Amino acid sequence: MFPALEGEVTAADAPKPKTKKAKAERERSEAAMLVREGDELTEEVLNTTFAAQKKAGTITFRLVNVEDAANEKIAEDFGAYGTALFLHVHKNGKAEKIDLTEWAFMNANDAAKFKAELTSKLRAVL
Repeated sequence: MFPALEGEVTAADAPKPKTKKAKAERERSEAAMLVREGDELTEEVLNTTFAAQKKAGTITFRLVNVEDAANEKIAEDFGAYGTALFLHVHKNGKAEKIDLTEWAFMNANDAAKFKAELTSKLRAVL
């Protein structure tokens, strides 16, 4: 971390939300940004490192809107009632759901770490 230059605004200087509503809106905005970043990073890993597996159908990626009534069953099956990231692994006749949601939120702001760890997680289950 570099020290702040004279006149530079740091995160500590950023205005804090003054109301609970403003704080909630800021948190939703930050969460939405992390979700988009996680989606983009996941697709990037799949489209580059696992392009052959995607083409062969060994790996698929699907975004599901859990607020859409048509997706109610899948949301219930995965216990996903908001933003989530799961690996759904089918191997040796068995299906396993691996919840990466917490990990994804914790790492989406570090693209290199996210991509490296997701690649490792995917290779471990292939």
